Amino acid sequence: MSQSSAYEYALKLLTARSYTARSLLRKLTQKGIEPEVAQGVMDRLEASGLINDAKFAEQYARGKVLGGGASKRRVVQDLRRKGIAQPLADAAIAKVFADEEVDPAAMAERAARKKLKQMGDLEPLILRRRLFGFLARRGYELDAIKKTVSKVLP
Repeated sequence: MSQSSAYEYALKLLTARSYTARSLLRKLTQKGIEPEVAQGVMDRLEASGLINDAKFAEQYARGKVLGGGASKRRVVQDLRRKGIAQPLADAAIAKVFADEEVDPAAMAERAARKKLKQMGDLEPLILRRRLFGFLARRGYELDAIKKTVSKVLP
């Protein structure tokens, strides 16, 4: 595949959704584009600002924290899996928490109360255990989970 057709393919992918540099490079190589051509396309996209891992990390973190109620740790794990470097992930999350003035304790409590509404009538022990597991899967720290569960359950 030529450089120009590879570039057009990359632009087509980017119109559908955002990509990290690593994930877009993987898509290009899976398509059968030669590594040196794919790297040239990536360099061109990065130079023009169409691929920007810092911007991607911030947008992703903002969506997960504000929309999904995910914890800092969970968002960092997700970003690392997507190929974002640790310092970039940490900076993006710190920026989102500072810009939006996010209170992690309030966020955990809000997620727990929402989940409680969905759980229905269960025995208190089962309810406590499931809520604990839910918050743990969201990436909250053990101390925060204990405080939240004690606060929302009688």
